[in-house]
Amino acid sequence: MSSGDPLQVRQPGFSLVHFVSSLPSFFLSGLFFVTWIAPTSIEATMVSSLALIMLLEFINVHSSALMENVIIGDAPRHKKGWAIVGLGSLYTLFVGVMSLAFATWWPIVAFWGLTLNRLLGVLMGKAPSGEEKMMMQNSWAVSVFLYLVGAGLTVFLPVPSFGITEEVVSRQGFTGSGLWEVEPQRVIVFGFLYFAGVGLFELFSNRWTPLASLRGNGTRTG
Repeated sequence: MSSGDPLQVRQPGFSLVHFVSSLPSFFLSGLFFVTWIAPTSIEATMVSSLALIMLLEFINVHSSALMENVIIGDAPRHKKGWAIVGLGSLYTLFVGVMSLAFATWWPIVAFWGLTLNRLLGVLMGKAPSGEEKMMMQNSWAVSVFLYLVGAGLTVFLPVPSFGITEEVVSRQGFTGSGLWEVEPQRVIVFGFLYFAGVGLFELFSNRWTPLASLRGNGTRTG
């Protein structure tokens, strides 16, 4: 290919690994959407449970970045294992305090479910060899961006309540007066949009990550 030709990149085809790794996020997005429309169809207090999920996801985004660094690092396997156990125990302690505050144990299980969802792409070898670190950085950056933008939009823009009526809110057991407790439809829509965005990234990142790598290395194909 001549030096005057424009940069051409062959886009990789559809990947089953990407599809599988995106399923948990799409499932969570659907769960938030169903709760927005019919909040008591699954459980009477599902709104408050999903609000807590979004708090746990904030912790998960932080913890998974450290765990992913350990997984793709150069340390021996046994040292990686101990490091992950140590990090997991530390963050589980934080979540345990939250569980005590809410008088329920399920946030610990939910936290590790969210963590597994975040690490699934790395554990399944989704990124091509040599691109694991870039995939991890992109995934973390996209998650932070989606979390901040989603939270901001649902705080400042009007959000219809749909099925989340005052009667439904009264059943949730909220004890504070924060925006998510007074108007919980905001955090539900936030979760719906956030996990949908994460799922889309997981599904199509095979088209973005290699492209970024090629551009960064100045590689031309054709």
